Parts: sequence; structure tokens; C-alpha cells
Amino acid sequence: MAKRARRNLDRGSRRAGKGRIPLTPREILQLDAALVQAFRTIQRLRKQNDAAKHIQFPPLPSIFSESIVIASSERLFGPGWSAMSGGMECDVRLANADGDQKRVEVKATGEHAFQEFKSKDLRADILVWIRFGRRFQEGRGPIEIVLLAQPGRFVKTPCRLDAVRFERLVGSTGSLKVLTFGSLEKLLVGNPAAQR
Repeated sequence: MAKRARRNLDRGSRRAGKGRIPLTPREILQLDAALVQAFRTIQRLRKQNDAAKHIQFPPLPSIFSESIVIASSERLFGPGWSAMSGGMECDVRLANADGDQKRVEVKATGEHAFQEFKSKDLRADILVWIRFGRRFQEGRGPIEIVLLAQPGRFVKTPCRLDAVRFERLVGSTGSLKVLTFGSLEKLLVGNPAAQR
């Protein structure tokens, strides 16, 4: 079944042009460790030098968050779903053995969980928002993954929202699913997610 889903993705990728190659789970964990180290270095500099307060934390690379979604596609979207880079059309493309395909846009935030939603994000079949919280400052911590089907039904125009305003705007709906994982390792290979 997964093999047929992969063939369906391959057919779609030849039509749309192949996207970049996602990171492997091992590379995801290596990049995660490097991001933690970068955040800690900036925190250390800020303690040592008052002027270092002007040094910003690095943005989270899109290849990082997109690769997490691709590597954990069956855990996030259900058995039989396979994922790959979406090329120019979307961040990630999903397919199953029945030939169903979905366009996924991926967002990721750290401590402040403040995100800009563009038109392309709102046109997706599924919006995935990975919220890392204080993980990079503290070196560990839970990861929250928000999945919203048909985001344009809830967020009508491009805008910037924090997590609280986003959830207030979307409200209680079957289109919204929030998963929490105790660590990145558990998301990639561990136990099933806690769902709320």
C-alpha cells in the first residue's frame, strides 16, 4: 500500500518538477542539536555582553520543519499516507495508495508562536504548524503540531497571528487536530502522540 502511494507521489513530482531532497530523521536530529547550540550560544553572548541583546535568534530553516512533516507523515496523517517535497506548488505533497493527493503548507515557530499566514498557506488542503515552544532555548521540551484542514475556511485573508488568536479564530472544529510529542525523537520514531 505504501509502495503504491510512493508511486503516486513520484508521478505527481514528475509533472510538477521535483522539489528539494528532505532531511533524513538522523539529519533532522543533527540540525535540531545544531539549532539548540546556536540558541545557547546567543543566550551566553547576551549574558556576557550587553550589546549582544541585538543579536537575534536564527529563523528555523524550512527544510527542517518540512522534513519533520515528511518523515512523520503516517504518524501525522494516518496509515497509508506518504509524503515528499512539494516543489513549487506547496511545501509538502501527500499521497495514498488510492491516488488521493493533498497539498500541505508547513509553518514552524519557537517560543513566541507568532506566525504569518500567506495566501498560499490558506489555499492548502492542510496547514501544519509546528510549535517548538522554548525547546531551543532550553535544549529540550514538548513539540506541539497543529493540523488544520482547509485553512482558508477559517482564516479568510493573509495575516499574522499568535497561537491564542489562531485558535480563537478557528474555534472548535473537526478540521483542527492538535498533537503533542514529548520530544523530537518520539515524533520521528517513538510512541503515538497525545491528542487533544
